Amino acid sequence: MRSTDTVSEPPTTTARLPLREIVAFVLLAYGLAWLVYLPAVSGGAGPEDPIYGISASLYMFTPGVAALLITYFLWKPRSGLRALGIVPLRPIRRVGGYSLLALVVLPIVGAVAPWVAAAFGVIKLDLTTFSGFRAALEERAPAVVPYLPDAGFPLVGLLVAVGFVAATILPMVLLTCLGEEIGWRGYLLPRLLPLGVWPALVVSGVVHAFWHSPQLFLQIRSGSMDAGVIVVYVLGVTVLGLVIGWLRLASGSVWPATIAHAANNSFAILGFLLVSDADTPTSAVLYSGNTGGVIGIAVTLALVVPLALTGQLRVRSFDPVLEHATVRKP
Repeated sequence: MRSTDTVSEPPTTTARLPLREIVAFVLLAYGLAWLVYLPAVSGGAGPEDPIYGISASLYMFTPGVAALLITYFLWKPRSGLRALGIVPLRPIRRVGGYSLLALVVLPIVGAVAPWVAAAFGVIKLDLTTFSGFRAALEERAPAVVPYLPDAGFPLVGLLVAVGFVAATILPMVLLTCLGEEIGWRGYLLPRLLPLGVWPALVVSGVVHAFWHSPQLFLQIRSGSMDAGVIVVYVLGVTVLGLVIGWLRLASGSVWPATIAHAANNSFAILGFLLVSDADTPTSAVLYSGNTGGVIGIAVTLALVVPLALTGQLRVRSFDPVLEHATVRKP
């Protein structure tokens, strides 16, 4: 998205990294995450058990809770909500524009990835009867199936699927992703900016990835994941964090980051479901069916590279909170 905002002046004095505060945040966020999952971990539960789902619903809010506690009791900025990017919501053109972009950017990655996966022979496509999409609707929205054509592009079914997700799934996912993004891109990313933009984006993404450790532990224990899958998963979350972090820096607001995260969790799978064959194999390492796997990472990086080359991955001068986190003028 084009912007007339200028780049901040070159720093003359490097801002101090609030290391103890950041460590306290990470320990608190991770500690709360493991505390929420303690019943599942100690009780021998697996990903299919109800306690896992209950824990997951609460766990999504642990980074936000940690960020609020650290912000108000240790950091103590003049305005905590502004420092975390929750307010202001203006100018509407910038915040709203990046929010709209956030709604589509990762679903587009999710729509491109299956074509790349098919080109490398990882999955099979069905562009005649769209059997994968039909099978998904039969399982999740059987009332829509009679409106699907026997052959040809299922436009009505796609519109209904998008509307169904937007009306029933997206609102709750937005709420839980806000619980995450207040922590990762609202608090942690700006506090890491004295390291530089690229290190801040990467470190915040890695911290976000390993925050999933209670879930990864339970997946390993149940045999659902191995070491290779976990490595790819951590890389995938980190790379997605580059895009989500860019939206935070470009907009000066946590809301586009939240929307991008929610859109990825809600809509990115639709691209795969739409064009895949019902019997296609997938690979947790190569391509898992959305923006994950090696292929999902590569497609996401194909978006990040032009952002980097055009100077978009930077702090904008309109946001004093982000700018002052990066440099301190003498």
